[in-house]
Parts: sequence; C-alpha cells; structure tokens
Amino acid sequence: MTIGRRFSGLLRVLTKPTTYWLYTYISILDRDVKSLFLNYGFAHLDSAAHTLKLSTHDEPHRYPLQLYHHVASAVDWDGQDALEVGSGRGGGSAYIMRRFAPRSIIGLDLTSKAIDFCNRHYRVEGLSFVRGDAESMRLADDTFDIVINVESSLYYPNVERFFEEVVRVLKPGGYFLYTDLRYCEEMDAWRAQLRSTGLQLIKEEDITPNVIRALELDHARRRTLIKRYVPKWLQSPFAGFAGVTGANLAADGPKLGERIYMNFVFQKQIAPTHDT
Repeated sequence: MTIGRRFSGLLRVLTKPTTYWLYTYISILDRDVKSLFLNYGFAHLDSAAHTLKLSTHDEPHRYPLQLYHHVASAVDWDGQDALEVGSGRGGGSAYIMRRFAPRSIIGLDLTSKAIDFCNRHYRVEGLSFVRGDAESMRLADDTFDIVINVESSLYYPNVERFFEEVVRVLKPGGYFLYTDLRYCEEMDAWRAQLRSTGLQLIKEEDITPNVIRALELDHARRRTLIKRYVPKWLQSPFAGFAGVTGANLAADGPKLGERIYMNFVFQKQIAPTHDT
C-alpha cells in the first residue's frame, strides 16, 4: 500500500476535522502564495495541438489551471451566476471569472483561513468567497446557473447530502460541472449516487491519462514546493496528498486499489408546465 493510499485512508476515517486542519495548515505554510490551486492538474496527451495561452502570472500553475479550464469549457458562462463548492485557495474561481466572464461567482469552502486568504488576495468584481459546508449550504434554493466542484468531494463524509444540496441550489436548467477521483472498486456506488440525484447526465469522461500526464509534467514544481515549505517530518504524507508519488491512478486499465479520475457534466431539468 502506498503512502498516498494510507494518507487517503486516514482522511476518510477522520474526515472533516482532518481535512479542515490540512487545508488550514496549507494556508499557514504557503507564505509566498505559491499554491493557488490544490488539484492534480490536466494535460492534453497531444500537448502541441492544445496549448492553452496563459499570462505570466498564471503560467506557474499551468496544469492545475488547465483542469479548471477543461471542466469549465463544457458550458457557456457568459452572464451566469455560479458557485464553486470547495474553492480552496481561490485560483480556480478567479481564473473562471477572468476567462469565462460569468456575472458572479461565489467560492464556498469549509476552511476559514482559506476564505480569509481569498477575500484578501482577490479583488475582482463579481467574485466573492464565503465559509460554508458542502453538505449544508446556507444558500437559497434555485440560485445558481452553474455549480462547479473540482477534486473536492472525495473526502466529504456524506457525499449524497452534498449532491442533494447541489440539486437544491441549482436553477432549473442549470449545470453541475463535477470532476473527482475514486478507487475503481467504488465506481459503481459512485455512479449510483449520481444517478439518484435525478440530474441529467450530459457528459461522462475518464480523464485519468490526462491527470497522470499532468502529474508527470508538474512533478518537479510540486516536489520543490514541498521541500521548501513543508517540515521534513510531514513531507512524505504531503507528497502523497499533492500527487508527487503518482496519486495511485490507474495507468493501464483500472485494477483493485487504483483510482480513476472522472469528469461529469449534469443538468437540472426544467419541470414541465401543465396547461389548465
């Protein structure tokens, strides 16, 4: 069993208190604001044909940012009101605001230090961050045109409750953009949970090879950040968490104990009207 799997297992057992501590600690460690994204990233397998043009400011975050770009590109954001659940350090919401021009984005995260950081660091009209629980959002029904969740739900104690909340806060006709990973033995249960939401599946995509490639290309940067900012006694578990050790992703067809990375697009259906 790899260090990454053991660390993942620990997070699943201790759930919210552990993840809250971990993401709080990242905010404390990241003194130079080098970690605006906390996902594994995405790389096109034919990178020469799909080179995303980025600013000098964004270039160091290319692969995690490309995951947001790939997920967000599925729908038209122009003039829409959006919610990111599990917004973390805020880099994804800020990038979407700049690149896709929604009317507004609220980033919601459980970690108060992350929310404090985001509200200090980002000054973009229409972009805001609030502290909240993915499984119990204090947000009104039928509020958002788009809800996005990027590599965040795998450690939610009650993911079914999170899905219920997504359905509740989405407007009829709104989209749920969702990307995450699960062990291959969990895939059937995960799909059943998603079917039970009643959302219409628009797209399902296995992006495991793209995430593996991104981790390969981004390995040196991730390793450098861990060595620079993380105390030596915590570097091994952080390496597993950051995907430096490969994230136990299925490289040549899924096997027991390996993980698959999926990307989904769902839509909330508009209730039919009945003529009187």
